[in-house]
Amino acid sequence: MPSETHPKMFAEVVSLAAPALPLDTAALFRTHAGEVSRWVRALAGPHADCDDLVQEVFIVAHRQRSAFRHESAVSSWLFGIAAHLVRRHRRVQKFRSWLKGSANDVAGQLSSTAVLAPDALEKAQARAQVYRVLDTLKDNYRTALILFELEGRSAAEIGALCGVTPSVVWVWLSRARAEFSKRLKQLEASEGPTR
Repeated sequence: MPSETHPKMFAEVVSLAAPALPLDTAALFRTHAGEVSRWVRALAGPHADCDDLVQEVFIVAHRQRSAFRHESAVSSWLFGIAAHLVRRHRRVQKFRSWLKGSANDVAGQLSSTAVLAPDALEKAQARAQVYRVLDTLKDNYRTALILFELEGRSAAEIGALCGVTPSVVWVWLSRARAEFSKRLKQLEASEGPTR
């Protein structure tokens, strides 16, 4: 007995097989620029030019918009682009600082035009210290810790952004916290008393 094709089933098969329309870059920017900016600022740290990195995220998204297959959320796709660009930026900065000397050597040569109040100076120094420790962690640990602790994201949200289950995120967070504590103590011991 020949099978009869149901019109609704045929429409579903055709819609699945039809290529998705490319994303509108301007609408993408309007909708997600704030979120991407927060991710980049958190992931890149205090010394990165975050505006340039955000712009680069949307340039890459524009170039790759026709390749986006709508298999994941747009925010996950953009986060992947942002995380990749921040990792690349950090590698380049690490290489540059290696060529020029230590970060403290280079920072000591830079002039500052801003005068910071004591409280603002302490906060800036603490933030720089946190990012020095974060920069020593594995990328997935670093990302999970930043998104959870600094961005206030849930394990489910982080999992969706990173393409892993929430249980994997909890493992990353546990290991990241332990590693962060250990390395922070090492950094504080190597720098000696601050007062």
